[in-house]
Amino acid sequence: MNIAMVGTGFIARAHSNAFHQVGRFFDVPFALQTKVVCGRDPEKPLALSVAEAEVMAEALGKRPNLVWFNYRRVPAIALAKRFIDEGRLGQVFHYRSYYFNQSGVDASKAHSWRYKRADAGSGAIGDLLSHSLDTARYLNGEITELAASTHRFVPGREVDDAVQVMARFSNGSIGSFEASRFGVGRRNGNGFEIYGSKGSLGFDLEDMNRLRFFDATEAPAVQGERNLLVTGPDHPYSSIFWKPGHIIGYEHTFIATLGDFLQGLAKGEEFHPNFEDALRVQRVMEKVEESAASGRWVKVSGSYLSG
Repeated sequence: MNIAMVGTGFIARAHSNAFHQVGRFFDVPFALQTKVVCGRDPEKPLALSVAEAEVMAEALGKRPNLVWFNYRRVPAIALAKRFIDEGRLGQVFHYRSYYFNQSGVDASKAHSWRYKRADAGSGAIGDLLSHSLDTARYLNGEITELAASTHRFVPGREVDDAVQVMARFSNGSIGSFEASRFGVGRRNGNGFEIYGSKGSLGFDLEDMNRLRFFDATEAPAVQGERNLLVTGPDHPYSSIFWKPGHIIGYEHTFIATLGDFLQGLAKGEEFHPNFEDALRVQRVMEKVEESAASGRWVKVSGSYLSG
């Protein structure tokens, strides 16, 4: 299988590493060979606008595809999904999400593509919130309504430095999202907390091998938050990577994403997250900007999600 990779920056190394390493961990019936690498036009998370994303998704058609929302393949997040699907949280009441880094404080980056609306489309919304929204859809379902505000800490900057969102989900829960490139002291603080009638979950990418779990169905005398080391046994991807207790790193989420995609491709199975998932995230981001501009709650439901 020949690969053409668009992009040559930091994240390109993570993708390229996955291309080289996936066969060492996953049984995939493809030999991967990188044929073309080019780096000229940035594009994140999928496109600059919903209209562009729709054109891309339509051009792709039904061809097998993936979008690199790789945080779904963090074993601790995959275990959180398992617990939720098993009903171990019961009825979900609250979903809280945050994504903070301090990249916006660095004045030397002020003129890079991430800070130009024509190149990036948005700031913290597209750079950070996009990942948080996909993780929320994966764990808690669709957002039906939201209210948002954005802020620029640097006068004259073209894109948002920070964004806050209040949300209502289709499962009846309510949520909040924060994303900022001015989270001084956080290198890549990407996390969530979920509170339900039977328990709660908590995760932060800066401690990516651990999942916090509280089981409210236990006897009161023994209730307490567990800090689970999600490296096996019987944890997601523990049979793929190292033996129990041996932690994995950021790069393994890319390997796992690619491995799942290639195995599904060989079986003719649909993979997620794909362009349709990314298009839905793009549409929610558009509603975030619409709400921030109007100062009002906006609907994100019905045919708007169906694409």
